[in-house]
Amino acid sequence: MNATLAIDTSTKEGRVSVLTENDIIFSEVFTSERSHNSQIFAPLEEALVSCNHALSLIVVGTGPGSYTGIRIGIAAGLGISMALEVPIIGISSICSAESADQNSLYQVIGDARRESWYIATVKGHQIISGPELFESVESLTEKIGVEKGELYSFDENISFPGIQKTNPCAKKLARIAAELSDEEIKELTSIPPEPIYLRAPFITQPKKLGKNVPKLDS
Repeated sequence: MNATLAIDTSTKEGRVSVLTENDIIFSEVFTSERSHNSQIFAPLEEALVSCNHALSLIVVGTGPGSYTGIRIGIAAGLGISMALEVPIIGISSICSAESADQNSLYQVIGDARRESWYIATVKGHQIISGPELFESVESLTEKIGVEKGELYSFDENISFPGIQKTNPCAKKLARIAAELSDEEIKELTSIPPEPIYLRAPFITQPKKLGKNVPKLDS
């Protein structure tokens, strides 16, 4: 049995699916508000049972989205990959927009936190531009419509004219992965899955010892 396991945990709803040949034999959505830590194990166990643990490929959604959620999904995928000796690849979650035609060109807008947004253009199973960060609604609005195609968002709090709310789709991730050529899979398996970072990590430096720090007695 050639089975593809797909995992996406980039939003508050985690998704796990299994594709065999052209049939989705398992699909589940679970909610854990972007953490997905313990909740992911039950659907993963059911997914593996559905295909008798006979996987040929694992694909994980790499975001953009919840940093912690994506890391949990990737870690789970890597664990199964190592245990079953199955190749694993990463594909951006926005390439699997549920409402979009798989071969169409479309844009995705997302909440990048800290009062900023990102926009990316997707065609087929690839990001052809972005994700690009914007820190003002005006500059983002100017960017919208530069590329032709439908406009989507995974975030409920984003509202722009013509935007359609949708979700990443693990079933579509599985189908995208299953349709990749051997060369594409070989190239992707050579790169460990990593979350798509929208900006450098925010790191604070520890405070220097100052006058208010009590001295130790000698």
